[in-house]
Amino acid sequence: MERRKLGIVFASGVANRICCLAVYGAAALASGWDVRVHLVNEGLVAFRKDVLPKLNSTTLDVTMSPQLYLPHVEVYLNSLKEAINKGKIKDWYTFLKELKTEYPDRFKIYACPLAAELYKVRKEDLVDIVDDIVGAASFLEEVYGGIVMYI
Repeated sequence: MERRKLGIVFASGVANRICCLAVYGAAALASGWDVRVHLVNEGLVAFRKDVLPKLNSTTLDVTMSPQLYLPHVEVYLNSLKEAINKGKIKDWYTFLKELKTEYPDRFKIYACPLAAELYKVRKEDLVDIVDDIVGAASFLEEVYGGIVMYI
Protein backbone atom coordinates (compact mmCIF):
# COMPACT_ATOMS: atom_id res chain seq x y z
CA MET A 1 0.00 0.00 0.00
CA GLU A 2 1.32 3.41 -0.96
CA ARG A 3 1.86 5.94 1.83
CA ARG A 4 -0.28 9.03 2.00
CA LYS A 5 1.42 12.25 0.93
CA LEU A 6 1.35 15.81 2.16
CA GLY A 7 2.84 18.61 0.09
CA ILE A 8 3.33 21.99 1.72
CA VAL A 9 4.01 25.03 -0.45
CA PHE A 10 5.57 27.42 2.05
CA ALA A 11 5.38 30.95 0.70
CA SER A 12 4.92 33.12 3.76
CA GLY A 13 8.10 32.65 5.75
CA VAL A 14 6.97 34.65 8.77
CA ALA A 15 7.35 33.41 12.33
CA ASN A 16 3.67 32.94 13.03
CA ARG A 17 3.20 30.80 9.90
CA ILE A 18 6.15 28.44 10.21
CA CYS A 19 4.29 26.97 13.17
CA CYS A 20 1.73 25.52 10.72
CA LEU A 21 4.44 24.00 8.56
CA ALA A 22 6.03 22.34 11.61
CA VAL A 23 2.80 21.13 13.22
CA TYR A 24 1.08 19.77 10.11
CA GLY A 25 4.34 18.26 8.86
CA ALA A 26 4.99 16.55 12.19
CA ALA A 27 1.42 15.25 12.44
CA ALA A 28 1.57 13.78 8.94
CA LEU A 29 4.98 12.18 9.55
CA ALA A 30 3.86 10.69 12.87
CA SER A 31 0.84 9.24 11.04
CA GLY A 32 3.05 7.52 8.48
CA TRP A 33 2.72 10.03 5.64
CA ASP A 34 5.46 11.27 3.34
CA VAL A 35 5.92 15.05 3.55
CA ARG A 36 7.42 17.33 0.92
CA VAL A 37 7.91 21.05 1.50
CA HIS A 38 8.47 23.45 -1.38
CA LEU A 39 9.98 26.77 -0.29
CA VAL A 40 8.83 29.65 -2.49
CA ASN A 41 9.04 33.44 -2.20
CA GLU A 42 9.58 34.60 1.40
CA GLY A 43 9.24 30.97 2.51
CA LEU A 44 12.59 30.39 0.80
CA VAL A 45 14.12 33.45 2.48
CA ALA A 46 12.93 32.10 5.86
CA PHE A 47 15.18 29.06 5.41
CA ARG A 48 18.36 31.08 4.92
CA LYS A 49 21.06 30.38 7.49
CA ASP A 50 20.86 33.96 8.70
CA VAL A 51 17.04 33.95 9.04
CA LEU A 52 15.55 30.64 10.26
CA PRO A 53 17.35 30.62 13.64
CA LYS A 54 15.84 34.08 14.31
CA LEU A 55 12.18 33.25 13.59
CA ASN A 56 11.38 32.61 17.23
CA SER A 57 12.09 36.27 17.95
CA THR A 58 9.57 38.10 20.06
CA THR A 59 9.43 41.08 17.74
CA LEU A 60 6.45 41.77 15.53
CA ASP A 61 8.65 42.54 12.56
CA VAL A 62 9.07 38.80 11.84
CA THR A 63 5.30 38.21 11.71
CA MET A 64 2.53 39.10 9.32
CA SER A 65 -0.91 40.07 10.57
CA PRO A 66 -3.61 42.64 10.03
CA GLN A 67 -3.30 45.59 12.41
CA LEU A 68 -6.33 44.37 14.36
CA TYR A 69 -4.55 41.10 15.23
CA LEU A 70 -1.25 42.59 16.40
CA PRO A 71 -2.05 42.43 20.14
CA HIS A 72 -2.90 38.75 19.71
CA VAL A 73 0.27 38.09 17.72
CA GLU A 74 2.25 39.69 20.54
CA VAL A 75 0.59 37.23 22.93
CA TYR A 76 1.52 34.37 20.58
CA LEU A 77 5.16 35.45 20.38
CA ASN A 78 5.46 35.89 24.14
CA SER A 79 3.79 32.52 24.75
CA LEU A 80 6.09 30.88 22.21
CA LYS A 81 9.19 32.35 23.85
CA GLU A 82 7.98 31.26 27.29
CA ALA A 83 7.23 27.71 26.07
CA ILE A 84 10.68 27.44 24.49
CA ASN A 85 12.39 28.79 27.61
CA LYS A 86 10.50 26.28 29.78
CA GLY A 87 11.40 23.43 27.42
CA LYS A 88 7.75 22.74 26.53
CA ILE A 89 8.47 23.07 22.82
CA LYS A 90 11.57 23.54 20.69
CA ASP A 91 12.33 26.48 18.47
CA TRP A 92 11.16 25.84 14.89
CA TYR A 93 14.62 25.24 13.44
CA THR A 94 15.49 22.64 16.11
CA PHE A 95 12.07 21.01 15.73
CA LEU A 96 12.40 20.73 11.94
CA LYS A 97 15.97 19.39 12.26
CA GLU A 98 14.69 16.66 14.58
CA LEU A 99 11.95 15.74 12.10
CA LYS A 100 14.57 15.51 9.34
CA THR A 101 16.69 13.22 11.55
CA GLU A 102 13.78 11.02 12.57
CA TYR A 103 12.22 10.77 9.09
CA PRO A 104 15.10 11.27 6.63
CA ASP A 105 13.47 9.41 3.74
CA ARG A 106 9.92 10.64 4.31
CA PHE A 107 10.52 14.36 5.02
CA LYS A 108 12.08 16.43 2.25
CA ILE A 109 12.45 20.18 2.00
CA TYR A 110 13.07 21.70 -1.42
CA ALA A 111 13.82 25.23 -2.56
CA CYS A 112 12.15 26.60 -5.68
CA PRO A 113 14.75 27.40 -8.37
CA LEU A 114 12.85 30.44 -9.64
CA ALA A 115 12.54 31.91 -6.14
CA ALA A 116 16.21 31.10 -5.51
CA GLU A 117 17.18 32.97 -8.67
CA LEU A 118 14.95 35.98 -8.03
CA TYR A 119 15.95 36.31 -4.36
CA LYS A 120 19.61 35.58 -5.19
CA VAL A 121 19.70 32.63 -2.77
CA ARG A 122 22.17 29.81 -3.35
CA LYS A 123 21.94 26.32 -1.86
CA GLU A 124 24.87 27.13 0.43
CA ASP A 125 22.89 30.13 1.82
CA LEU A 126 20.20 27.77 3.12
CA VAL A 127 20.08 25.86 6.39
CA ASP A 128 21.29 22.28 6.33
CA ILE A 129 17.78 20.78 6.42
CA VAL A 130 17.00 21.94 2.87
CA ASP A 131 17.58 18.91 0.67
CA ASP A 132 17.82 20.42 -2.78
CA ILE A 133 16.66 23.04 -5.24
CA VAL A 134 13.79 21.43 -7.16
CA GLY A 135 11.23 22.86 -9.56
CA ALA A 136 7.46 22.86 -9.21
CA ALA A 137 6.97 19.98 -11.67
CA SER A 138 9.23 17.66 -9.65
CA PHE A 139 7.60 18.70 -6.39
CA LEU A 140 4.11 18.07 -7.79
CA GLU A 141 5.16 14.69 -9.16
CA GLU A 142 6.38 13.63 -5.71
CA VAL A 143 3.11 14.64 -4.02
CA TYR A 144 0.82 13.44 -6.81
CA GLY A 145 -2.35 11.95 -5.38
CA GLY A 146 -1.80 13.56 -1.99
CA ILE A 147 -2.89 16.72 -0.25
CA VAL A 148 -1.17 20.02 -0.98
CA MET A 149 -1.35 22.89 1.52
CA TYR A 150 -0.38 26.47 0.77
CA ILE A 151 0.99 28.40 3.73
